[in-house]
Amino acid sequence: MEKCPYCSKDMLDGTLLGDRKALKWKPRDKTLLPGLWACGGLTVGSHVPTARAEARAWFCSYCRKVIIDVDNC
Repeated sequence: MEKCPYCSKDMLDGTLLGDRKALKWKPRDKTLLPGLWACGGLTVGSHVPTARAEARAWFCSYCRKVIIDVDNC
């Protein structure tokens, strides 16, 4: 069980899902471009064309934060 880095309470283990595209994280200062959804962004999780994009994630129900370890998706 992971501990929340914000409040130290137990976090719930789960999966962050996408649909037809890979999950992406986009920096706040970058804009969305047609055809280049998150230029300058970071692909998160695994994506196979025939499957749903997903990444392991932990959720803190107390402070409502989701934590993703991008190196271990």
